[in-house]
Amino acid sequence: MKRQHLIVVIMLLIIFGVYHAATAGESGKELFERYCVKCHGTDGSVSEYGKNIKPNPARDLRTNRLFISPRELPVIIKYGVYGREMKAWKDILNDDEIKEVAKYVRTLTYTPDLKNGSDLFKLRCAVCHEKEGPNKKLFGAPDLDMTPLADLEITRTIRFGRHGTMMFPKGSFFSNPEIADIVAYIMSIKK
Repeated sequence: MKRQHLIVVIMLLIIFGVYHAATAGESGKELFERYCVKCHGTDGSVSEYGKNIKPNPARDLRTNRLFISPRELPVIIKYGVYGREMKAWKDILNDDEIKEVAKYVRTLTYTPDLKNGSDLFKLRCAVCHEKEGPNKKLFGAPDLDMTPLADLEITRTIRFGRHGTMMFPKGSFFSNPEIADIVAYIMSIKK
């Protein structure tokens, strides 16, 4: 009887040991492909499923460097995002796996479209931020060709607004790639 218990325990240790060793060796890319592609697509640009998530679609991860610091990304993966369908992965992935996925996500890239950024700027931003914009005097918005802000600060200002000013959050008006396009355009006109 004791021998049977011992054999069962050994078999369980072997099975779970092999299973853990197999999953522990997965790279961030493999883990991303297993768990994240459904919503974020194979290249991070958002899948059809991810685009249709309500109330907010999945975010485009190719622009993550403009929105999320390297320290924030593992926290987001581990605990999810409140108010969005991004669930917590802490019960599925261990800390090392979360770090590997975060490292992989940081490798995803997006090439901004300056023409689109210029068009969006003229459509949505120029009314306040162009030198002769009709609301320039009314709100006192700065000329963005002279801004001292870096791309990350401009990105966060567009997405979250600027406290104490008329610059309200625009995160619901623009997708991550559109904000990246606008930021690239602003950076291209800076003097």
